Amino acid sequence: MLFSACSTDLDVTGKYKETMVVYGLLDQSQPKQYIKINKAFLGQGSAITMAQLKDSAQYANALTVKIIRLLNGVEYPYPEPFLLPDNTIPKDQGTFYGPDQNNVIYSCNSRALDPTTPNQTDSANFFQTNSQYKLIIKNTETGAEVSSQTVLISDFSFDSYVVSSSFTFYNPSSPNYPFAPKWKSAKNGRIHQLTIRFNYIDSTSTGTINQHLDWVFPEHRSQGLSGGESMGENFPGQEFFQFIGSRLRNSDASAQNGIIARIAGKVDLLIAVGSDDLTTFMDVSKPSTGIIQEKPDFSNITNGIGIFSSRYNKPPGNMSKPLEPTKTLPFLLNGQYTNNLKFIR
Repeated sequence: MLFSACSTDLDVTGKYKETMVVYGLLDQSQPKQYIKINKAFLGQGSAITMAQLKDSAQYANALTVKIIRLLNGVEYPYPEPFLLPDNTIPKDQGTFYGPDQNNVIYSCNSRALDPTTPNQTDSANFFQTNSQYKLIIKNTETGAEVSSQTVLISDFSFDSYVVSSSFTFYNPSSPNYPFAPKWKSAKNGRIHQLTIRFNYIDSTSTGTINQHLDWVFPEHRSQGLSGGESMGENFPGQEFFQFIGSRLRNSDASAQNGIIARIAGKVDLLIAVGSDDLTTFMDVSKPSTGIIQEKPDFSNITNGIGIFSSRYNKPPGNMSKPLEPTKTLPFLLNGQYTNNLKFIR
């Protein structure tokens, strides 16, 4: 009786509990919206072995996934899109089962006909910045339901410091000629990140290939979520050519002989914005660098874990321009950083 009463056996797995793992970021600038849905698992034996089984982390065809639009807290009289399984995005090889993700990725088109608008001839974007959006996922076999809600990030503008039809990165009379794009923060946006995209064409003996290089800058964080805060970058324009020179030499130096010529295209100023919840989720997901390694969890999914929030990839619009032709383009062709990369007019 004594030995029986003092048993220290512990079943760490316990009774099965369904836990849905959800990841989704709405972005009204994109033609489709995606939600990723897995299930957590735990059992006897090797977790690595179980991870290779489709049934461990993926649901069967038992989920209904929909997004409801709310205007001032009231459901908008507009048919909410049901998201359907999307098999167009295979999973990279790794610890978990793949590449089949037929019941993991769910998607819907951003645009749909609005039945409240008579004689409508074109589709309207279901995702509007004046509304809130509620995600509801239900397992029709078990009855388990999870939900979450988010707002969208509003559009914003660059300051009108660039009024010319081209971008000037170099002026021979000013070796440290500055390039200083500035913009206002977005409403409901917390982190803002600029990318300068340099588009170019590689010409080979078999044809031409459209290429681009992305120069990604550090994040900027807004103080509030109302928008309108001044943000920007400021750097010597010559660093743009140093970036091109280092990237092209490192990426395809072995293929230089196959390239007959390169032609410079436009430069795009792109800004990606993340919501407040997404910023928090990213912060707590970063590796711990201090003595205390334990990190708090963050989730805004009711009855589940994960995140449902928003981001916004601002299209370049009028911030897509060619290189200035009399000073900047000649420096790309003949300057010290890029003169051996076969750029021509």
